[in-house]
Amino acid sequence: MNTKRTTIIIFCLLLPLFITLFSYKSTLFFIDGTPEQQNTFDYLNNKASLTQEYTESEISHLEDVQVVMKYSDIVFYLLLLVLTFIITFYRKDTKQVQKLVKYGGITTLSVVGTVSLLSIFSFNKAFTFFHAILFPQGNWQFPIESVLIHTFPYTFFVSFAIKMGIQAFCWGIVFILVFIYVQYGLTSTKH
Repeated sequence: MNTKRTTIIIFCLLLPLFITLFSYKSTLFFIDGTPEQQNTFDYLNNKASLTQEYTESEISHLEDVQVVMKYSDIVFYLLLLVLTFIITFYRKDTKQVQKLVKYGGITTLSVVGTVSLLSIFSFNKAFTFFHAILFPQGNWQFPIESVLIHTFPYTFFVSFAIKMGIQAFCWGIVFILVFIYVQYGLTSTKH
């Protein structure tokens, strides 16, 4: 397998993850939450103390969420670095950049579309799977009357996932449109 093909494969594997994390970060940034939710987000970002009376187990879970958020930031910036390096490395090889953008967009649409469809038909299973991976210690399930569940009800997560999925899907489309634009622009300048 040649280097260019390997690079395309690596790019296609990393781009959907990067776009998903970017969509997560931007959805979180623009979220219009309740004052209690905002206070909790500020706590998670080390900007405030908690004002809600969370239980010890809820605070333990929030501390785990802080760790996950920290690692997601690290992964996000590493992916940004690697993807930028790949595009910069091939910046003078227009055909390779076209392939990266085209196949990266197609892969992103495929991955995000598949995950979205699975989530639409079985959000509970997707939610449980997601939490089981990120919180294997199992401290993410709380009784319905808990403060954390009242602060972040099920509908919050459904809405968040929909916004994040739509945004990630749109970014995949943008990559394909960029490919079409670049290809059309190069084709029309050759005539």
